[in-house]
Amino acid sequence: MGIKSIKNKEKIVEVLEKKGVISVSELAPILKVSEFTIRRYLEELEKEGILIRTYGGAVKKDNGISSGFFFGEKAKKNINEKKLIAELAFSLIKDGETIFLDTGTTTLEIARLLKRGEKNLVVATNSFPVVSELSQVSYIKVFVIGGFLRNTLMDFAGPFSTEEIGILSFDQAFLGADGISADRGLTTTDTTSAEIEEAVMDRARTINIVADFSKIGRDSLIPYGRMKERKNIRIITDFRANKKELKKIQDAGIEVKIAYPIEKVGRK
Repeated sequence: MGIKSIKNKEKIVEVLEKKGVISVSELAPILKVSEFTIRRYLEELEKEGILIRTYGGAVKKDNGISSGFFFGEKAKKNINEKKLIAELAFSLIKDGETIFLDTGTTTLEIARLLKRGEKNLVVATNSFPVVSELSQVSYIKVFVIGGFLRNTLMDFAGPFSTEEIGILSFDQAFLGADGISADRGLTTTDTTSAEIEEAVMDRARTINIVADFSKIGRDSLIPYGRMKERKNIRIITDFRANKKELKKIQDAGIEVKIAYPIEKVGRK
């Protein structure tokens, strides 16, 4: 390994020590090398036990939030609320529609409902777990968006994915988000995810952002989607979401739907 590579890896560790989390896109202008090279550095540092790679970047190995970046861990969080949101989202899907489900953990819950819903649909997705859930359902046609496999998210992404999405059309899209606020709109943790989501939003007649209470009022790293500029977008969340933040979002002209458990429906 050359001196430059060693120094670049030392710089990555230095940045991680300060921030705890870093993205490939942030490191590129700092190190002045290609994103491919940065990913190689991250892979080497992961093997050395210094960090844990995530989709689009890395976190410190001793960072308490690190496990939350992985799909399996994320799927376990707030599972009851995600199921409530999925039930409400499922009720909005009409027989015969073409829909898009992204790689989010709440959209995976929607896919599980579709298995028993007997709605004749075309489901496009870049999510490997969604494909797995729907692969044996005879009344649903599954269109798989190709691209590079991201191990931590178990999805397909990259320029081929966005190009393919750009020639398709969807009656409805169901998309997750890392953060939603009235001030910054939709936010996520990496540019690749942002590009995929924006490509889908541009091709969907109705955009549904499915996000549990922990995402409402939260700002993540990268804003995307131009939420306030779109007339065909709605937020689907659960009854635990911050009411003041939801009011601000509604005041900005965004439709909000709230999922309640059955025992709370009568006393909303």
